[in-house]
Amino acid sequence: MRATVIVAFLLLAACSTPIRPGLDEPSANEVMTALERAGIGAEKARDDASGPSAFLVRVAAGDVVRALDTLHALGLPRGRRTGFAEVYGQPSLVPTATEERARYVEALSGEIERTLETVDGVVNARVHLVMEETDPLDGKPRVPAQAAVLLKTRPNLPLVKEADVQKLVSASVPGLAPAAVAVVAVPAAEVQPPPALAPVGPLRVSPGTRSLLLGALAAALGVLAALALLLLFTARKLAAAQRELAPRP
Repeated sequence: MRATVIVAFLLLAACSTPIRPGLDEPSANEVMTALERAGIGAEKARDDASGPSAFLVRVAAGDVVRALDTLHALGLPRGRRTGFAEVYGQPSLVPTATEERARYVEALSGEIERTLETVDGVVNARVHLVMEETDPLDGKPRVPAQAAVLLKTRPNLPLVKEADVQKLVSASVPGLAPAAVAVVAVPAAEVQPPPALAPVGPLRVSPGTRSLLLGALAAALGVLAALALLLLFTARKLAAAQRELAPRP
């Protein structure tokens, strides 16, 4: 029986489909958790093709479409944000003033996006910054600092307050007034509720997994039947050989 279960799960794993390769481990865990909450069985595995520390997530072939729709609705996996550590971890040989300013804006925007995405209910955040520019002659502001924030939020959770977003962003950018921060929040697509589990003997599995599990169990039973026939054939051959070697009276 144990051999049957092992063969069944091996065959089931072979029928699974990778949907998100090249993830770091925290992102893979986040994807796994979201799929399990949606009633979709998922498996995390090493992704050697993408790198020594990369992971991928697999689901049953019948659950691929629903899994992708669920991840899209939740904004997972999150895009990699380039903060100060990432931007300045690759120094330019001879950075110009314009390049250095662009790198600073990119890093600062990434840090603010990371912070906003930690707020409960925020699926994805995009921040565009316009830094203050001063006149080199008199030192007065020539272009005021401005910011635009786009938030994708989960529809079943309370929206983050616009004033709180303005306060957070303005406090992160020198010379930026809260009133100069434009905030737009749009709801993400709703996650479909998990379907009713289908029975497979004493087990209950998702509909996408049921057909694969039944096929795997049938294949495993076929393998065991073939092994039993081979064992019976071998036993008869041994018995015949023993009779031939036995001394005759």
